[in-house]
Order: sequence, then C-alpha cells, then structure tokens
Amino acid sequence: MIADKLSNIELYKSTIPFFNEIFDFINTHQLSSLELGKYTIVGDSVFILVQEYKTQTETEKKWESHKKFIDIQIVLKGQEYLGFSPTQSLVIETEYDKEKDLIFYHNDQIQRSKVLLLKDDFAIFFPHDAHKPGLHLTHENEVKKAVIKVLATNSI
Repeated sequence: MIADKLSNIELYKSTIPFFNEIFDFINTHQLSSLELGKYTIVGDSVFILVQEYKTQTETEKKWESHKKFIDIQIVLKGQEYLGFSPTQSLVIETEYDKEKDLIFYHNDQIQRSKVLLLKDDFAIFFPHDAHKPGLHLTHENEVKKAVIKVLATNSI
C-alpha cells in the first residue's frame, strides 16, 4: 500500500504498470469534473471508475481485496479514512468472485491501520493489500473519488 499527494504520483512510476498512460490521462483530464461512470484508459487493462458516496462506520464497511487489479484510489472531493491490512491477516468471508475481481473478509475486533485521504490524495492497493474504503472521520461525509483499476502484471 502506498499513500501520497497526487502531485507526487510520478515518484511511483516503477511500481505501477501502464504508468505513462495513466499519467497522461490524469494530466489531460480534470478528474474532479468527470461525470460519474467508467472511462477506458487502456482497453480492459486500465480503466477509471468515478463514484460518489457517503462515508460509513467501520462496522458498516467490509474489508476487500482484488486478485487481478491494482486500485489507485484518488479523492476528488471530501475526505475519508481507508483501512489497510495484509490479506493474510484476515479471514475470508466471501470467496473470490472472478467476474467482479473481489474477495470480502470478515470484520474483526483487531485494530488495523488506517490512512487519511483528503482532496487530491491517493492510495494504491496491490493484490496482497486488503482495504476498507469510505470510512468516517468523525461523521458522515460526501466523497467523490476516482478509482483507477490497473491490471497487475502478475495477476491470475
């Protein structure tokens, strides 16, 4: 897991497949002005989902991870906490759904790491990183986010 300011994303060029295409898209589009929906960057290998939602409590959200895709989550409006945990320290609740590229994990009482994302912050989650996005800071908050899905080069 990596978290930083969007202005520093170029520092992570070597860690992200298709970085040049993603960087070009970010620099040629005003992400915060994009309508909600899906935008293709590189065929089925890289696409962006623009979404809006209200943050929730930790008990309302589930841990999740992906096997095929890396998530680059960029906050465009609002703020949220994102939970983070290595997948091997969680217990699977819902087996891998290949079509959705999604695994859900049980919530437990163990305190896990959280990262605060403000406007123009991003977090990168690799297939071995479970995450719990959209968490309250102190109360419900409206968030607009761009999630760039990047095919992991070692995906199954």
